[in-house]
Amino acid sequence: MIKNASQQSSLRSNVFVVWQELVKDLKFLMAYPIIFVFWAVFPIFWYIPFILQGQVFVGGSQSASFAQAAGTADFIPFIIIGAVLNSYVNRVLHGMGESIRREQVQGTLDYVLVAPSNKMFVLIGKALSETLSSTFFAASQLAISVLIFGLNLTLGMLLPVFFVVILLVLGLHGLALVLAALTLLYKQSHEVSQTIGYIFYVFSPVRYPVESLPFWAQIISQFLPLTYALVLVRSFVLLGAGLSAVYSEVLALLVIDAVLLLAGFYMFNWMESKTRKSGAISQY
Repeated sequence: MIKNASQQSSLRSNVFVVWQELVKDLKFLMAYPIIFVFWAVFPIFWYIPFILQGQVFVGGSQSASFAQAAGTADFIPFIIIGAVLNSYVNRVLHGMGESIRREQVQGTLDYVLVAPSNKMFVLIGKALSETLSSTFFAASQLAISVLIFGLNLTLGMLLPVFFVVILLVLGLHGLALVLAALTLLYKQSHEVSQTIGYIFYVFSPVRYPVESLPFWAQIISQFLPLTYALVLVRSFVLLGAGLSAVYSEVLALLVIDAVLLLAGFYMFNWMESKTRKSGAISQY
């Protein structure tokens, strides 16, 4: 009985830590409403030029040559899906490192790390906060795109797409933990997250099919979780495929998620220990 009561108390404490971290980060985000406007609306302007340029070159909204590589002649929803998921990636990659850096600047990081709680649950709270806000921004972009461009979505498509997004988020949070670890030591991870974002943007099929890349670039794309997420979402939404038709991509994404999460937690714990011993963790 005593052991069970202790376990229940520990579980409640860990849930409390996750919840409080989640609420704290969301309150900070809501204190700056312009962030909502920026991430929910402005990414749309980043891909509209590509759509207009494609219409000028093709002379319409469909291309037979594009269909040979992408499996669909309608390039507009192809670009929209890529843009929304890529915006999701950028937001998640920046969020964790920025959250750790904010704790440093405000002088609260030391208190967070020395608190008598498992740091994993602090990170889970931060990850949930970034996931919720990023999902809201992505959903806003998608809703506006549906209104402007008439992207066809049905309820039957949303469930498998949501499943893919969860898998993508798991892998992204593994990378985000690596960036958070770098923030502990180098104080800034913005440049690294930007570099990773560009790698995703170039080598994943955000604007174009993987088959249009050189062979060596296609190899690099096979190691990026965004590649498989885009292939899966487009298969569900544009091609009407079922899970049985894309199970190999799902398995590949699961393997990448596992590797990135293990690497992320190891890197963060190692860097936290290193910066504690060196005293760098308390430096501005």
